[in-house]
Amino acid sequence: MSGNRELAQHVLDQVEDAADGMTLRRFFGGWALCHRGRQVGMVMDTLFVKVADDERLSWEAAGRRPFAYQAAGRTVTVRAYYSVPDEVLDDREALADLIRHAISTSSQNART
Repeated sequence: MSGNRELAQHVLDQVEDAADGMTLRRFFGGWALCHRGRQVGMVMDTLFVKVADDERLSWEAAGRRPFAYQAAGRTVTVRAYYSVPDEVLDDREALADLIRHAISTSSQNART
């Protein structure tokens, strides 16, 4: 799995008006989508956004997959981030809503 710079820039372009302070930075083999220094998403083969613990089951029921990678011959699953439906990537309003929600989730996690 590797990060797609074009997709990362596309996501940033789609949401920068809706969420001031969004930036990209290299993140392992991909790109971290950060809001004012706090990671709210990542772009690897697709966009993954931060999801609250109590929302994970509904994301999984909707067919979204958690971020996973291979390390030392095993699969590591990171259930804090879930894939975004492909059709949302070109829907500026829907994508902005997801990113705003990820920002809120990230902020709530920072306070707990």
